[in-house]
Amino acid sequence: MGIMYVLGLMREKFWVVKGNAAVRRVLGKCIKCRRVHGRVIEQQMADLPPDRVESGKPPFYRTGVDLFGPFFVKRGRAQIKHWGVIFTCLNMRAIHLEVASNLTSDSFISAFRRFLARRGHVRTIRCDCGTNFVGSRKVLDSSYEFLGENKVRNELLQCGVEFVFNPPGASHFGGAWERLIGNVRRVLDVVLGTQQLDYEGLCTLFCEVEATVNSRPLTIVTSDSRDPAPLTPNKLLNMGESPAGCHVATGSYSKQRWKQVQHMAEQFWARWKREYLSGLQQRQKWFKERRNVRVGDIVLMVNESVARCHWPLARVVQTKAGKDGLVRTVTVRREGKDYDRPLSKLVLILEEEQDLVDNARQ
Repeated sequence: MGIMYVLGLMREKFWVVKGNAAVRRVLGKCIKCRRVHGRVIEQQMADLPPDRVESGKPPFYRTGVDLFGPFFVKRGRAQIKHWGVIFTCLNMRAIHLEVASNLTSDSFISAFRRFLARRGHVRTIRCDCGTNFVGSRKVLDSSYEFLGENKVRNELLQCGVEFVFNPPGASHFGGAWERLIGNVRRVLDVVLGTQQLDYEGLCTLFCEVEATVNSRPLTIVTSDSRDPAPLTPNKLLNMGESPAGCHVATGSYSKQRWKQVQHMAEQFWARWKREYLSGLQQRQKWFKERRNVRVGDIVLMVNESVARCHWPLARVVQTKAGKDGLVRTVTVRREGKDYDRPLSKLVLILEEEQDLVDNARQ
């Protein structure tokens, strides 16, 4: 039961000084109460990863990817499911949309190759642990092995794509592209409505939505006419307009166009550092540093699909600390199997025995 219920029962016979705090302290150590009412583990929010604060790189050099949908497409009299694939540049926040016919690895690899052909080389791909992503990495890795010792293989190995997987169930690890999926869905809901499209119409609609989302301002839009136009991803993708302060001699405009483009790109990244990057430093939640989860702790594995009384118990067997020394991802063992889980999917039930000994001594 709750704190006030226990305190009321206790005061029928005793009046304990500072009884509220005493009841809180006792209930906080109760294993059964923790299992029924315990909150998920929290830790101080980590700093932005280097992929988010790296400037001067080509668009989509560091990319996050995810699938969303489904969308129903007309084929004759039937309706076929298709999915959208969103590629998000982690630096300049641009998106690229592709259509996937299903959720298999082959379909994702086809969409990924179309993305590479149109956007150029990608160094890092961040994604969740979907089976299609894991299978795609295995297929790509195995294809490198069969190329043999030649220049093509060496070139692919030197500029190969690195897959970085988030822990299972850690959707907040991919907030950079999960947030943009919501933007895309809102635009699609407004434009599409109840209409039914064929495959060609869906591809065209995705291109229109991509252009719309890439035209959104990254910085605050002011009403002062003296301020330059707000930064948008399309400014770097298209270089369609000259930013404020860019002056090129009239006589050399046609002959030295590359200088103007280079200057526009440099000015974009300068404003990106000054106006956009500085606004990312504020933490919205998880401000305080908490106790690190340790090997040997007993935890409850959160599973929203079943009632809390059926959540399984597990033991922490490995911790993964960040650069700041704080643990945000752990490996737990349940019934002989190991699972990687973020702290947001675990409830602490019992600390390691050493912690209990230290608390008793204090």
